[in-house]
Amino acid sequence: MFDVKEKLKNLKIENRFFINGNYKKNNNIFHKFSTVKDIKLPPLYKCLSKEVNEAVEVAKKTYENKIWRNKSIKEKKEIFFKIADLIEKHKEEIVLLDTIETGRSIKNFYFDSLPKAVESIRWFAEAVDKCFEHAIYKDNKLVSIIRMPLGVVGIITPWNDPLVVNFWKIAPALLMGNSVVLKPAEQASFSMLKIASLMKEAGIPDGVFNVITGDGETGKLLALHNDVRGIFFTGSSEVGKKLLIYAGKSNMKKVSLECGGKSPFIVTKNCNDLKKAAKILAKNIFYNQGQICSAPSRLIIDKNIKNEFLNYLIQEAKEFVPSDPLSFESKVGNLVSKGQKERVENYIKYAREKVKMIKVGEDSEYGFAPVIFDEVNINSKLAQEEIFGPILVVISYETVDEAIKIANNTKYGLAAAVFSDNIKEANKIALEVESGLVHINTYDAEDNQMPFGGVKESGLGRDKSVLAFDEYTELKTIITDLE
Repeated sequence: MFDVKEKLKNLKIENRFFINGNYKKNNNIFHKFSTVKDIKLPPLYKCLSKEVNEAVEVAKKTYENKIWRNKSIKEKKEIFFKIADLIEKHKEEIVLLDTIETGRSIKNFYFDSLPKAVESIRWFAEAVDKCFEHAIYKDNKLVSIIRMPLGVVGIITPWNDPLVVNFWKIAPALLMGNSVVLKPAEQASFSMLKIASLMKEAGIPDGVFNVITGDGETGKLLALHNDVRGIFFTGSSEVGKKLLIYAGKSNMKKVSLECGGKSPFIVTKNCNDLKKAAKILAKNIFYNQGQICSAPSRLIIDKNIKNEFLNYLIQEAKEFVPSDPLSFESKVGNLVSKGQKERVENYIKYAREKVKMIKVGEDSEYGFAPVIFDEVNINSKLAQEEIFGPILVVISYETVDEAIKIANNTKYGLAAAVFSDNIKEANKIALEVESGLVHINTYDAEDNQMPFGGVKESGLGRDKSVLAFDEYTELKTIITDLE
């Protein structure tokens, strides 16, 4: 840990976009607001057609001249290990940038988010030479099936966990030989602008990695660009659908989407440790003010154990009452913006008139104490819409088949959990729940070896694991006649 107030005094915020190895600015700015008390943020520059075209053109040029693509795997690995080392060296500055920009607790960034991002960089670097091509020998012909880079890759990332999600995409994209144009969320751009210079220092050639800043209009321009061969996105399902349209309108570029969720947390009467299950649920729904796409926001529980479970849950939820984001004593900071606060407030106002509300603790200026809504109608907006706040809805059931039906009664399918000590029952539920990721008697236990992504309107494609390398490549088949 470090002296946050002292570090803030000397903190330099880079707000210019980064193209071809240089920071640049234009005349288009928009002002930013921090939900952290007494913090004033500099404006962010908005990249439009001129800047997007420039970034894509230099990325295309570096791809075509093979300055990065033809580096050996050994050289690429060494550069990525240097990137990880440099991020750790500048850890205090980077986590502070993310804290004041997003309002999330500095404790979260320092002990969780940044270490996970660094671990991801090193993992992908170490894994890249463990991915083998395929070959077939048949009828005296040798068939080689190889991966080829896409070319220029556009990456659009969210604000809720910026460092981790950025490197889930940047690392495999670059290690596969692509050139990258990154458009981070306008609510969380400063850390990646800082890291861009660290990547250059580590040895990434100019033009291979570029960061353009702006809002949805900037992202749209990137997704519509005909020289961008792939667009990779984490964010809302609504924006994800638009990106599919933009890909079709332009050049049928490859698209991978990690979108929203309304993840079910199923607890059966065969769960022998309700207290442990409650502790895991509280952490994963109320951590970071519920601003996590895979947060288990629907508790689906056997009616006979509901009251006992809720008593445990309320006690555990007390650990996640929001407080000062700049304090290392705070487990939970603020919501990201005034707009997000208003969004959560509207859901609470809507629900308070319809269902029983349990509130645990006091709100802060830009943070909400944990909220539990009991016996929510499965078709209501509370049970169907992604709120992205510290709000849990509770739905009880009588049979396991009913629980599965309730869990699948949503357009989303990102993550899920089942808590049961009956292994047959647990696996039946895991197999039948429509979700890209299912936990049994745990949650948020996945690591870099495990693919992450959803089904239905939670997206398509996968982050993490060796499968992520396939996302940033195309397959080429070469047939050689040996006669």
